Amino acid sequence: MAERQDAVETIYEQAKNNQWQQVLAAFIYDFLLAQKCSHYQKPSSGWTFLHQAAFFGHETACRQLIRFGAHIDIQDNAKKSPCDIAKEHHHEHLAKLLEHAKFKKDSLWSPPSSSDLLASSNLWNEASERKAVQQMNVAYGGASIAIPVGSRYFVDSFERILVGWHGTYDPPCDMDANPQV
Repeated sequence: MAERQDAVETIYEQAKNNQWQQVLAAFIYDFLLAQKCSHYQKPSSGWTFLHQAAFFGHETACRQLIRFGAHIDIQDNAKKSPCDIAKEHHHEHLAKLLEHAKFKKDSLWSPPSSSDLLASSNLWNEASERKAVQQMNVAYGGASIAIPVGSRYFVDSFERILVGWHGTYDPPCDMDANPQV
């Protein structure tokens, strides 16, 4: 556990130094580490990896962090969100993208509180089909939806998994069991 925390802090320093190529390579190499990093908040500043990516205007990093469950509305110690940081540094396109990725607080699709869960979404109009290459556990409505290896599922433009009513994902359905994609 201490090793994992040390790795997160090391990678955070890379993000802070705008070394996003190395950070994203680490995320590809270690899926669970990417999830941990997406939930990390530096105690002294309150900054997250998403704050760092917004500061540098790094859209790919923002997308990956959101995919792995980063909280878009999280505020630093100065009460600034990643979107605020993007705006301050004239990354208007990125600020709009972050706004688009948000869900209302306490939504069924709110980012997971646990770094052990992937993020879900209801952006049905962005659906792209995928096939699970590993077991995935996805946050939805305060619960966890398990997607087994080999299962079909759909994602939004941030690669968050589309989850419908009662945890449906192949396909995600509305309350009347009508497919949303």
